[in-house]
Amino acid sequence: MNWRDDKYRRLFVSGELGVGAVYPPRKGSCLWRWKVWVTESGSVLEGKSMDESHARKAVESRFHGFLDAAQLAPKGGAA
Repeated sequence: MNWRDDKYRRLFVSGELGVGAVYPPRKGSCLWRWKVWVTESGSVLEGKSMDESHARKAVESRFHGFLDAAQLAPKGGAA
C-alpha cells in the first residue's frame, strides 16, 4: 500500500487499485478532505481533517478496517 501523487490529490493504492484519496484545502479553506472507496461497510466514507497527516491516517485506518473485516492481509504480511 502506497501513496501516489495525482494531479489534484494524493491517491492511496493497494497494488494497482485506488482505495482512497486526500485532497488539499480548497481556496479559502484550511481543511484537507479525504475519501475512502473500499471500506468495511461497503459505503464510501469521507471527511475533513486539519492537516494532510491526519487525513492520510483516516484513509489508512478505514482501509485497514476493511482488510480486517474481510480477513485479508496485504501480500507479504502485516499491513
